[in-house]
Amino acid sequence: MRRVLCSIPAGTVIVALAVAACSRGDSPDSKGQITMKGTVHQVTQPDGQQCWQFQSAKGNNYELQPAQVPHDLLVDGEQATIVAKKRQGGTFCKNVGTLVDVISTAPQNGA
Repeated sequence: MRRVLCSIPAGTVIVALAVAACSRGDSPDSKGQITMKGTVHQVTQPDGQQCWQFQSAKGNNYELQPAQVPHDLLVDGEQATIVAKKRQGGTFCKNVGTLVDVISTAPQNGA
């Protein structure tokens, strides 16, 4: 019996890894809006400032502005679906995530 060894070109492996890494992002639609499921987290900054973070199911972190989110969703651990658009510019809180403008929200349980 003869063994046949297959070799995969290194370039193919690199392209496959790059595609896998890119597919991890939350993709905007044609209007630049991102629809994502995830979890709301309350984050306390070293100076005591309270910030709100949305961690998408794909593992990306976004900074929420409390004035744009219904009060009942601003609960640490709350599951929700949000539609948001990335805001150009800086963030209000450090190391929380990409600042977004929230367009709409819904609890994940559909309530």
